[in-house]
Amino acid sequence: PGRRVCSTNIQLWLICHPNCITRFFLFFFYALELIPYTRDPKAFLQKRGRLFGKNFAALGRVIVGEYDLLVGIIQSPQKRGYFVGTFLLVPRMLAKCFSLFLSDEDAGGSALHASLHNYFWADFVPPAMARIEEQEVVFTGYLKSGIVAQQSSEKTQRMEIEKMTIRYIFHAFIGTPLSDDSSQVDVIHSLMFSKSPMFNYVLGGTKPFSTLTACFQCGRNKDIRTIKNLIIESPLMSDYVPMAQTGNQSKEDFAEMIFAILGIAGVAGTSNLLLEVLTAIPVNAPIDLGDKKDVMFAVLEAARMRAPVNTVNVILPQAKTMIANGKETIIPAGAVVGGSIGLASLDPAMFEQPDTFNHHRDNLVKMVVNFNAVGFDPVGAGTRQCPGRNVAMKIASDVLTLSRNPDTFKAQNSNIDRSVHGHYDLLAPPK
Repeated sequence: PGRRVCSTNIQLWLICHPNCITRFFLFFFYALELIPYTRDPKAFLQKRGRLFGKNFAALGRVIVGEYDLLVGIIQSPQKRGYFVGTFLLVPRMLAKCFSLFLSDEDAGGSALHASLHNYFWADFVPPAMARIEEQEVVFTGYLKSGIVAQQSSEKTQRMEIEKMTIRYIFHAFIGTPLSDDSSQVDVIHSLMFSKSPMFNYVLGGTKPFSTLTACFQCGRNKDIRTIKNLIIESPLMSDYVPMAQTGNQSKEDFAEMIFAILGIAGVAGTSNLLLEVLTAIPVNAPIDLGDKKDVMFAVLEAARMRAPVNTVNVILPQAKTMIANGKETIIPAGAVVGGSIGLASLDPAMFEQPDTFNHHRDNLVKMVVNFNAVGFDPVGAGTRQCPGRNVAMKIASDVLTLSRNPDTFKAQNSNIDRSVHGHYDLLAPPK
């Protein structure tokens, strides 16, 4: 605790006195705390929160866990930097027009983010939702196979959930199944979940790992080319031509952007959600599996208790006064603020007994802050809401229903009982 107190107080002082020297030391603290954070983000943040309150300095930035402040961050125009979660990235190592890096026009950015967001909402997600409904047997098969496989071994449980999510997400969005021999699944899995920056797509572009391993990333670069070619040759891009709506990107750049979105937001975020649905919801939770809304509420509560995506990073456009490290502090313009969805979702001022699973909370749907939005509504694109949230919710709702139905486990991969799954028109794509 003494070391954490010292580190946190020093970081806040550095943040409040910005210059090239203090920025260097903030990067040092970021690098020092990155590994313990990635081992267990929730535990890392909660330990700091117990010492300093809801908002504190850590990971080279101000972490905001106060619900009302986080809501203000989410609902205001966002000036973005090169961050994915807590990771600080080297721009040239990832997709050029990855939307998480793009600032809103009202926060000093261009109109590109709004154009891409509208494209994803209107032209990218609805065909995927339609494909899932039209090929219901196939997509239900992915889920049943994955649910059965993840039961076989505790050591491989997470991996089986991740691979199930890869098959489902990529088929839904690129329009064709991945290869039966699992080679394409294995390549994507390595890019998204390898613990080595020499192979992992995000870690390979993360400071300081990218600098230390750049000369040894031949495998990562080869895998990226493989998946880019897969996407270019898929039905999704069969008639692609550069246009203003997609930032006039070349086929290669557009394909890598699609991979980054499907891999980081689609696969990594959704697999985290599915792991919570399968492992964190109490066995005796009174969930009516025949009621689509009740199932949806259970998924939202699981996501509230352990956020699949933990942090929204923004750069303050102007100085802001807040309670940080337990005292009123003026955070200067240009400081990086990490809005912690995970901490805000456990704020006892908003959620009574926040560590207790209760999917019948009166304020759950209205106050939940996942999917970079305040409240959950399957209709409406917003400005920075996750366009694929309906797909994630559908997968998670189906997984919860199937995993608690004993008929699911009577079948093995090639001999799957298809009779359980039903339509989830509550989460149908917007018209």
